[in-house]
Amino acid sequence: MIKYDVVKALNNPFLYRYRFQIGYTALMLVFFALLCFLPSIAPGGISQNEMDSVVAANEISFTNPTNEKVVNLPYYLLQKISISIFGLSLYSIKLPSIIISVFAALFIILLLNRWFKSDVAIVGSILTTLSTAFLFLAGSGTPVIMYIFWLALILWIGSKIVGNEHTSPILVVSFVLALAFSMYTPHLIYVSICIGIAGLIHPHLRFALKQLKLYQLIICFSAFAIALLPLVIGCIMSPDNIRTLTLMPDFNIGNYFNNIAIAFAPFFSFSMAYDSIYLAPLFGLATVALIIIGALASMNQLFTSRNTVVSLLVIFAILASGLNQDIAITIIIPISILAAAGLESIIDKWHSLFPENPYAHFLGTTPVIVVVLMIVVSGLTHFIFGYHYTPSVAKHFNNDISIIKDNLHAGDVLIIDEADKDYQFYKLLERYNSVTIMSSIPERNEDVKVAVLGKPYADNNLELKQIITSPKSQNSDRLYIYSKITENKGE
Repeated sequence: MIKYDVVKALNNPFLYRYRFQIGYTALMLVFFALLCFLPSIAPGGISQNEMDSVVAANEISFTNPTNEKVVNLPYYLLQKISISIFGLSLYSIKLPSIIISVFAALFIILLLNRWFKSDVAIVGSILTTLSTAFLFLAGSGTPVIMYIFWLALILWIGSKIVGNEHTSPILVVSFVLALAFSMYTPHLIYVSICIGIAGLIHPHLRFALKQLKLYQLIICFSAFAIALLPLVIGCIMSPDNIRTLTLMPDFNIGNYFNNIAIAFAPFFSFSMAYDSIYLAPLFGLATVALIIIGALASMNQLFTSRNTVVSLLVIFAILASGLNQDIAITIIIPISILAAAGLESIIDKWHSLFPENPYAHFLGTTPVIVVVLMIVVSGLTHFIFGYHYTPSVAKHFNNDISIIKDNLHAGDVLIIDEADKDYQFYKLLERYNSVTIMSSIPERNEDVKVAVLGKPYADNNLELKQIITSPKSQNSDRLYIYSKITENKGE
């Protein structure tokens, strides 16, 4: 009876008809669950870049429309809102990246579905969204995830516009807005410039533009101008923003090529771990094999739109990473496309051997599924344990913010030296979590809990009560908690 029910369930027309929708829904649920669960485990803390991001987000003013802090403005606005609502914590810092990565994953899935059959697209989506590189970006409270988000969104909308004789004006306006807002992210202005040039010289793109009516073009240009207005004002008020968005500090050829080498060093290193926030390798041997197969299979169709996009994205990732090392991570998108192309090549090759035998098709697909599961499981294991047990990587993260929140409450005093590079970050605890931040012991005589981060504090008016340790730091004694002695012995 049980066997009959299982067979009947597998043959259910509803399950078969909507198998891909069910698969994508399950993938998104698993992905979202991992994003909510993993940040507290891997990397289990925050990096210096995340602290700097929080400080930059705090400098954004809601009341000053001419604020000169416009670089990465969309991300910093989300991060400021998140911290304002939930206080300064591990999750409030990372929440914007979690939300944005869900949409980035969705756009990557939609993009792969434009270029591949559904069975290949869903497997390619699994390899991408559950990869070490993507999970790290999704759980990192920095604007780096915006590179993946904007590129995936622009490519997906662009793929729906090109070659479509009846393009929806809403899609065109969305595409224009995506280009405009992407320019707030450093160096993505070059993507917009390349797309603009391509629109003028490529016949398919010119045809798509000619389909628009005059009033639609006016709406597009107006939306583009309004979206860019804060950026333009910020660049006029602070010309340094122009350099940040287009070049690099102290640009020279030596630094440029050195940046490229450093940026890509952790990606395919199978023999050593680099001193970096990224685990090495970010892509396992099995994934690299799929990428190579996909690249070889694509050689016969080099000038298709899919392969042109892959080539241009790889070139952009390499050239732009010399200006900004963070841009190297954009290679995730061409890698996801090539890995899907590799899977498609393997499956099509097997099916061509037995074109009329569905059982052979099934037997040939099963090993592919097993290999994909092995890639995903090994990648998750590498991600979780790598950020705990790889010293050159784990040292870049600390869970001090969680320790402080668990042990200090409103009115307690945290001593941070004003010369400390993280003083401005911890000073935000005063605003959002009501913990008093001071650079020296308060002169008040009432009994108060005083804590010092990272080192003991020598003062005869303090009595050491507790030392809170952390396995995340080389100096494991992270928080020294004192009580203040209300009466001095000399009095």
